[in-house]
Amino acid sequence: MTMTTTGIHRTAPPACIALAVALLAGCGKEVPAVQETAKPRLDTTAPIVETVMAGGDADARLLTFLHQRYGARARLDGAWKDRWEDTEVVAMRPVERAVCARHNVTVDDQAHTLLAVCQTIEDAATVEPGRVDLFVLRDGERGVAGDSQPWPLLVVDQRLQVNAGSDGVPGTVQVATLGPQRPAFHLTQRWNGRGGSLVDRSYVALHSNRLREVARYRDHLDNLTRYDCDSDPDDCDGTVFNIDFNTTVEQQAPVDGYWPITVRGRGQDCAGAAHEFHQLMFDPATRAYQVPEALQRDDCGGS
Repeated sequence: MTMTTTGIHRTAPPACIALAVALLAGCGKEVPAVQETAKPRLDTTAPIVETVMAGGDADARLLTFLHQRYGARARLDGAWKDRWEDTEVVAMRPVERAVCARHNVTVDDQAHTLLAVCQTIEDAATVEPGRVDLFVLRDGERGVAGDSQPWPLLVVDQRLQVNAGSDGVPGTVQVATLGPQRPAFHLTQRWNGRGGSLVDRSYVALHSNRLREVARYRDHLDNLTRYDCDSDPDDCDGTVFNIDFNTTVEQQAPVDGYWPITVRGRGQDCAGAAHEFHQLMFDPATRAYQVPEALQRDDCGGS
């Protein structure tokens, strides 16, 4: 992984500082006090606040929010270059950010905006995920001046720096509906590994003003890049698998507001043709869908 030192201020070694002090003393000069150098502080984005004062139409208000959160380069349409403070390696890293999902929904008779900002890490290692910031916003009460003055844009909830994808690329984000009052972010991410690839689907739903991951399972699974396959399934032995999973949210019989999810798998598994059927039901006790091991596997096991 490439690490940058942009924004890190290098200081002279203590021995050099001591030598300089000694020389000054020998010349009869007044010796200044030697202050301990403060730990370098990396630049970072603006602090998160629960309320942003913004005026104008919906686009202008969202842009004000993005500027407050990510700085003046942020935009609603298209990507912008930025730097990200990676606290794990203590360095500023080059990234590209973009609004990757935006959708207006009504929850409890109030209009909300689901907003996602995707972050691609430009110097990422192959195994390193991208990042996604998820926000739920809604308008606050307007003052007596109406549209002529800014009014609150409330951050209902947020999930920041969600790991997603590989090669520093976060994958895709959409907005789905899991129930009459259950909007959700739908994240799809692919991993290409030694011997095969898999695609994960996850749902992060809004429930009682909180964002929570309620399901994660496979969208695709294969081992077609094994060394003995030579990019052609006909070259493989009998343990090849290549399965696509199709998801349908059934708009009926909700449990705690969540509709059942039907997942069908089709393709080739190690035993032959694959025909799988799974129905995922929401469990109020765990506040998540019950996902079978067959939809979390990495190989033929459980098929």
